[in-house]
Amino acid sequence: MDTKDCRKLNRFSARPGLALTITAIWCAAVGTSGCSSGSADGAPPPVVAPAISVQPAGQSVPMGLSATFAVSTTGESLQYQWAKNGTAIAGATSPIYTTPTTTFADTGANFTVTVTNAGGAVTSGAASLTVTARAPMAGDLRFQQVDATSTVNGWGDAGVALSTILLPRSAEDFNPSIGTPFYVGGIASSDGNCGATPVTDGTGCAWAFTQTPINVTSSSPSLLTGYSSDFFDNFQADLQNSAWPSFGNGASPAAASSVITSLDLEPANVLFAVAWVQSAQQSFYARVQNTVPAANLEAAANQEGANSRVITAVSNNAGQITYLSYGWQSDTATLYEAHVVTTSPTNAPSAAADLAAQGFIITATGLADSSSNILLVGTRVLGDSMARPFVAAQGSSAIQTMKQQGYANVGVIVDYSNPTNPYTFLGER
Repeated sequence: MDTKDCRKLNRFSARPGLALTITAIWCAAVGTSGCSSGSADGAPPPVVAPAISVQPAGQSVPMGLSATFAVSTTGESLQYQWAKNGTAIAGATSPIYTTPTTTFADTGANFTVTVTNAGGAVTSGAASLTVTARAPMAGDLRFQQVDATSTVNGWGDAGVALSTILLPRSAEDFNPSIGTPFYVGGIASSDGNCGATPVTDGTGCAWAFTQTPINVTSSSPSLLTGYSSDFFDNFQADLQNSAWPSFGNGASPAAASSVITSLDLEPANVLFAVAWVQSAQQSFYARVQNTVPAANLEAAANQEGANSRVITAVSNNAGQITYLSYGWQSDTATLYEAHVVTTSPTNAPSAAADLAAQGFIITATGLADSSSNILLVGTRVLGDSMARPFVAAQGSSAIQTMKQQGYANVGVIVDYSNPTNPYTFLGER
């Protein structure tokens, strides 16, 4: 809309003897709607110099992802120019700037933006960039959603988390959602284990988990998480049946687009259960199953890593350890190394923190034996030992904060020696 400069004009009739004055108002468009007095000489009002109302904030991102900086401003006809360490960035001329894929050399860089118009210029304060341990390749389902688009920008506000129980010979799926692995730890039928006395009618177990809805955007593909249980004798056949279980939406833990993220084998109770994740945007995961003595699990995990495979699920199986590992057609060249820890529920959070400090992502958790000891399998890119951010969250407020800060949940530990807060959510970035 235009501002108008309004002036009174007096016109006189040209007819002789008729002294008639015609008064009119003449308005010239100068800027915005309505009529205004303008300056005394009719010039437009001066342009207001730009101002920054919200400064760019520092960012922390995993190596291999991009960081986004933004500024909020006031003023008209504004132009923007971002700079990295004082040097202008070609093409970075909008209020929002997203970096290229980050490398470790980018850590510590400072970003500023200069905002200009005809009234002047203002430069923002410096926003720093911190680059943390490497992110898995985009879309890789083998790393419990660590640094994935579904979690890295925070996922605590997407929906209400639902903690629930999977009953024997049942199945549940949730779409779109993020799900935890099965809770592991103290022996109790309400917390992901079977009772101390085996029940052989297929009713003696239950598995706890938490599921949270997520927002789906063009950059964050829809994920489906599922939980299934069946008779132990059906385990091998189920793993080969891409239609199992029949959810009616094409979802299955045995499909090539799925990765099983948690496993519990209970042969004494004639049952087993799996947790899994599936994405329509990714496929071609090749699963390997093996059973080894507990003392050999770390060597087996490293052998899998040497073949670009990642262990994602482990379970005690009559005194030995059965594991599932996956290769991915989109990443057949990356080599991995692993470290396996056996720990009590009480010491599990500190053991998980130690793994993260060495750059490992916890890719599998499970019961190691009948004494409720826990297996933690940590996996990292070969030689990539940069420490990973880690939290051990207890209580709903701390867990919500963990989610909002972009920590993916890599395991839930149950420790009944701490009756006030028996559940610890392990988060990594």
